[in-house]
Amino acid sequence: MIKNWRIGTVVVFSLIATWLLFVFMKAPLFSIAIFDKDILNFYMGYELSTIIVSSVFLLVLYLFADKLRLRYLNLKKIDGVVRPAPLVGIKPKDGEGWKTIGLTIGSIITVVTGIVVYFQTVSENGLTFRLFPEIPLILLFALMNSFTEEVIFRLSYTTIVANEKRNPRISEFLSAAVFGGVHYFGIAPSGIAGAVMAAFNGWFLAKSINETKGFFWAWVIHFAQDVIILFFLFMRN
Repeated sequence: MIKNWRIGTVVVFSLIATWLLFVFMKAPLFSIAIFDKDILNFYMGYELSTIIVSSVFLLVLYLFADKLRLRYLNLKKIDGVVRPAPLVGIKPKDGEGWKTIGLTIGSIITVVTGIVVYFQTVSENGLTFRLFPEIPLILLFALMNSFTEEVIFRLSYTTIVANEKRNPRISEFLSAAVFGGVHYFGIAPSGIAGAVMAAFNGWFLAKSINETKGFFWAWVIHFAQDVIILFFLFMRN
């Protein structure tokens, strides 16, 4: 246990950061009142609050991952060998790496997320589309939210486990367990369906970092999902 103290410490910090996300979901640090929709004002305050958490968390990770530091926070590494996972349908063919699997599985994840969130948010009352300021804000908030959550739930575990030269599956399990648990109580997707989806996402995105040694697929796939989620939340009647 003493040997794994760095892993344990980062996990504790990730749980504290998770708690802060829930706190800011109810009471953001910043009170914004510049838009004509309450949900837009709320998310502006929330994202500004949580980006502070992820920034502090990067410092924590830099200090505790003394060998790797923030080396996995790299957007240039987009390819790598994919470890097969036949139970969930990941069976890469010869020559298929993360450039292919990231795009195909990421697209499937995004479409499934959209279907689930649609039925959880707007299927009964419908949508009212408005280009401005919703679309620019959706892109901005999706970028911020996906970065924050990937730092807390993926980069943290993959980096510290690799730093301590432990089995990468440990970080994938931690990401799946914590991210799934968080979404059970989240806004969308939520409940059992949301928890199961988030657990798979947590595992898959952590796997992408472990096998590419980079942040690209985890952030891009999460960003795409958040765009869909925020679109339904902001455009619903």
